[in-house]
Amino acid sequence: MQTKSNLMNWLVEDFEDLFKTGRLNRAVALSKALKKHSISPVYFSHTLLPHYPVRNLSASTVFIHLNPGAGVGKIVDEGLFFNQTWNYEKFLIDFNLKPEASIHEAIGAYKDYWRNYATNRFIKNSEKDNFDYKQACFLLHWKDSGIHLNWSNLKDPEVQKQNTVNVLDQKLQLELIPYCSNALDTNLLINSFEKEPEILKPYIEYLLDVIAMHPRKYILFGSRVFQRLFRLYHKNINPIIEFEAPEAKFKGITFKSLSFSYIRLNWRDKILETGLAHSFPRRDLPNAFEKMAKYGEVCFYEFCNHVLKNRSY
Repeated sequence: MQTKSNLMNWLVEDFEDLFKTGRLNRAVALSKALKKHSISPVYFSHTLLPHYPVRNLSASTVFIHLNPGAGVGKIVDEGLFFNQTWNYEKFLIDFNLKPEASIHEAIGAYKDYWRNYATNRFIKNSEKDNFDYKQACFLLHWKDSGIHLNWSNLKDPEVQKQNTVNVLDQKLQLELIPYCSNALDTNLLINSFEKEPEILKPYIEYLLDVIAMHPRKYILFGSRVFQRLFRLYHKNINPIIEFEAPEAKFKGITFKSLSFSYIRLNWRDKILETGLAHSFPRRDLPNAFEKMAKYGEVCFYEFCNHVLKNRSY
């Protein structure tokens, strides 16, 4: 399995597109393919840099999301959106590159950017990001995760800053789709995958290939939609689900119950024990740090119970 080279192939292809055409052609194709199945299309940015895992590829803990969120501009006219091009001059300035920089040099600068992203953003610039910090809160109780997290006052700005940096620097974060968007209609993804599997099939397979590159202690998905995608892949393309536990419901943490699922996948003869934090995107959790930590704790014990049962057979 040439996963690492495949990973680089996608990255190199995207940079070649940017240098030659000024846009990410794969992102354009995905946007247009999904548009056929929805009256409210999702537009993935073909001018903002994609998010590929260029570090921590062997991390013990993997946390997977749908795609990076970012301001891609107000979409008023479809034609104007697809006619946008990459700001090459701004890229050179932002990444401290010379005008004659090669694609190889550009990719090197891209890797350096992501290596230093967390420290620059949260330590040097003192920024905050509730989405990144709630990952840290969720993972507080996941023992031996490979991520150093501070258990003290979760509202302390210094604790928030360091935990945010560590959760980004010490785990592997993946995206199903590496391209930015303002929003993502999960029902559109499911509907499209049912009607035209080839639209999302490469992204799902690429994602599972990267996860399977190294042994993992925890493989966590931050959206319910992954469960539905795996079921459809299992049914319509190739059987990959070895076992799926009943969905666990947790009451008393928030006003509405929270939920989590364990699914054991067999991907290219490698067993992937995965947890799906269905409630992770809930709007009543992002700023409730103690509640997110408690939700993560009950998910941890649910996950461990199924892992132990699996290994006792």
